[in-house]
Amino acid sequence: MKKIAKWNGLRILRDWKTRILLALFLVFFGSFSLLYRQQNVTFPAIEMSEEYEDERQIYRLIPQSHFDSELGQEVQKALGSNSVALGVNRYILSQRSGNEIKGMAALPDYIENGRTIVENNIFLYGAEEFESYDLLVDTYLPPLEEVLEQERFYDQLEASGLDIEWNPYSASQMTKGELELLSGLTLFLLIAILAADHFTKDQEEHWSATQGWPIPWKTQWRLRSGFLAGLFWLTTLVGTAISYLVSLGMETSGSFNYPTALFQKGAVHYVPLWQYLLITVMMTLFLSYILLLITTGLSWVFRNFYLTILLVTSLFLLPQMWNFLPAFSSWQPSLYLNIFGVLDGSVAANTGLSGVVWWKGFILYGVIILALEWVFSKVFSYIPTATSGLQRREQA
Repeated sequence: MKKIAKWNGLRILRDWKTRILLALFLVFFGSFSLLYRQQNVTFPAIEMSEEYEDERQIYRLIPQSHFDSELGQEVQKALGSNSVALGVNRYILSQRSGNEIKGMAALPDYIENGRTIVENNIFLYGAEEFESYDLLVDTYLPPLEEVLEQERFYDQLEASGLDIEWNPYSASQMTKGELELLSGLTLFLLIAILAADHFTKDQEEHWSATQGWPIPWKTQWRLRSGFLAGLFWLTTLVGTAISYLVSLGMETSGSFNYPTALFQKGAVHYVPLWQYLLITVMMTLFLSYILLLITTGLSWVFRNFYLTILLVTSLFLLPQMWNFLPAFSSWQPSLYLNIFGVLDGSVAANTGLSGVVWWKGFILYGVIILALEWVFSKVFSYIPTATSGLQRREQA
């Protein structure tokens, strides 16, 4: 078995297409920070300025007479308090340093202002007797769940002892963006291109060697998928590390302890960035191995490079059908093909299944791997192999 594993490894490493693809992957992941900087990303200070302008517009929409009652005066006070808090936080973000205004420690800091806005918005949601209540809800207030989510963010930011992140191009945020990109369609496409003809190529080009091995094809299939997974992840992680080092020399470092949104327990909560990245990487690793098993297996079944790529990349679209069809369970394996959607809660929101959470993905990935083992063991036993000059393989 060691000789067979060594032969598989050498075949992969000596294959010119594999070398070129891995080199391209390394260049892509290693230069991601440079590519990311070409995007038009809105800085938090600019977003805060837009919120501040929207805040001022609400006064022009609500008739002045609606503020005459006692409740109306309290609503006006809450709106005014929000305006002040937004203005101060906008200035803090524009300073690009710390949670306070330098030289004015007596003023509330970023977290205190944020909590003030949250408290005011919760109060406004409860002011149902206010004459312009519908106008407030429709044009001014964010969704109540978003307000509660902001409260959890400020709690976690205070617990971390960190300053508000003003720079979306910081090294830590770029790493987050890179791994999120990998967990989506990019993963399906790269895996399909890398593995779409490997299994078939060796069976056809090395007939005497492969037919002479006293081991099942399933073992060869598993070995090939494992080697490709190792090379793919070695290239990916090295490229990501290079990208991080490059971004360190160009932007602020950020922090891997920064609060990051993660959907769990039926709502969006905030965890340290390193924890979010660890979950993302582990889910992507398991899914990549599943895709490699499927791709190498299909490459033998169809022996068509382009058809295999089309079928594997099409798997990414499976979760989209539950936007139109009713999903019946949070344990549907297809839902967990969209890793980013599971982590940010969009899959749960679109399907109405609050139980779609990341930890279920690991269980289902294990079930899928076992199912693929069984399916392809049957496929390799019964598929006709007379084409391309091959004879039917007897199981050892």
